[in-house]
Amino acid sequence: MSWSDLPAIQNDLTAALSSYDWETAKQVCDRVIRTIQHEPTPCPTKEAKEILAALRKKRRFELMVPVAEALVMFGQSAPRVRRQYAQALIDQGLLVAPESILQALASEPLEDDSQFAEAHGLLGRIYKQRYVNAGQPQNTYARTFFERALAEYLQVYRLNPSIYYWHGVNVIALLHRGKADGIPLQNAPNAETLSREILEAVRGAASESDVFALATRLEVLIALGDSRGAEETALTYSLHPDADAFEVGSTLRQLQEVWRLTDQTPPGSTILPVLRAARLRGENGALDATPASVRHEISQVERALDQLEKNFGDDRIVTLKWYETGLQRTKSVARVERLNGKGHGTGWLVRAEDFFADRTGPLLLTNAHVVNADGSGGALSPDQAQANFQGLGTVFEFKDHVVWSSPPDKLDATFLEFRNGGPNADAMPLSTRKVELRTPVPRVYVIGHPSGRDLELSLHDNKLVGCNDNLLHYRTPTEPGSSGSPVFEEMSWKVIALHHAGGLLNRLDGGTPPYQANEGISVLAIQSATRQAR
Repeated sequence: MSWSDLPAIQNDLTAALSSYDWETAKQVCDRVIRTIQHEPTPCPTKEAKEILAALRKKRRFELMVPVAEALVMFGQSAPRVRRQYAQALIDQGLLVAPESILQALASEPLEDDSQFAEAHGLLGRIYKQRYVNAGQPQNTYARTFFERALAEYLQVYRLNPSIYYWHGVNVIALLHRGKADGIPLQNAPNAETLSREILEAVRGAASESDVFALATRLEVLIALGDSRGAEETALTYSLHPDADAFEVGSTLRQLQEVWRLTDQTPPGSTILPVLRAARLRGENGALDATPASVRHEISQVERALDQLEKNFGDDRIVTLKWYETGLQRTKSVARVERLNGKGHGTGWLVRAEDFFADRTGPLLLTNAHVVNADGSGGALSPDQAQANFQGLGTVFEFKDHVVWSSPPDKLDATFLEFRNGGPNADAMPLSTRKVELRTPVPRVYVIGHPSGRDLELSLHDNKLVGCNDNLLHYRTPTEPGSSGSPVFEEMSWKVIALHHAGGLLNRLDGGTPPYQANEGISVLAIQSATRQAR
């Protein structure tokens, strides 16, 4: 292997990252590290930067750190590479190790690829986070952290306010936080004057098309007390194509940790739900929450929708409405339990008439390897199982028979009938369209109880990697939903599949080698089978 192999390695890494194949991505990174260690010359700068940037875009900091460390250890000294190394450490919550790297970068000559501004900005971020983490503004160390963060951001902003406005908005945030915390600020700039300067700077930065300028404008309008302008900017930001989960998550963290916005009071009561919706909608977004927190989130979203619709109409709140729909779907998902309350899998509410010509009313759909007629293969029988709709706070037992079942090596589906009528919740809407791979790659969402855990609901963002008439394969950036979860298409939260497996799977297109993926049974295939059955 030599540096001539780098294009192939980069292609493999891009393919793994774009399909959320973290295991393959790790293997490719291990190849990169072995090559770095054995080559007699440092890795070429251009490719080193591209590899680290690709990993950061997908938030694979646990892969980025060892690759960057190997690059630096074996002679790759480009300023941007060292800055990316420091940034990856910070993004993993390590605030001591990267400081010396950044101080060295900040003291280097202002030449091509200088990381002077970025280094001081990241030093500001380290000290800002240390101050926030301390939680004691009058503590001597915390005061030092605060003053150092302010100095790092301010010196760069003053070099060129029209370019380094993101440093400036951090100065504004710290000034407001310091005032709220009772820290005396001597010789500090006026926060309102600075806010108006930065607002003019971002107006000249094509802020409608620049996601970073939008995030800056949002903070400035909050500083100026312009709640309606901040809400409008948050809505525009939420629809921006570059507002991925990482970008939006960073903005949310700033607003909650530094500005201390909350759901209880404006403007946090409208802006925070908008940003949480954008984070889930953005690439690589996920939500993990208890049923209680989901109920709270639904109420906050409803309040925000009511306020924003009055001000801006329907067109601007599409992402928030989409988010509300996904949250409401959680009410129709149940944890399939043993009668002692121990979790065993997941199921979801369906209308019998959507699958059976001679039946009406609610049914629960889960996997046959979770519940089947005789409890074979490690499954429960209907009389051993119950459905806990934690989003509703209700538990239902089943009648002793199954309505219909297909074994695990076929469609792996079981329909169960409730005793006493079933829950007061909407059945899941089903997609009537065949799922197909296309460009851009479709995304799917899974709602379930991962590993049957107690009191937890999870929505995970996946990319579809394969499909045929019976099966869907998709990847998840975090933990997969448990057996029996509904799999939704990305736009209207209609169910397209019943999740049933995950692991090393054969490719549906017949290609090689196998890949790590999750597998769902097409809801259209299940419908076709049930409608033909007596």
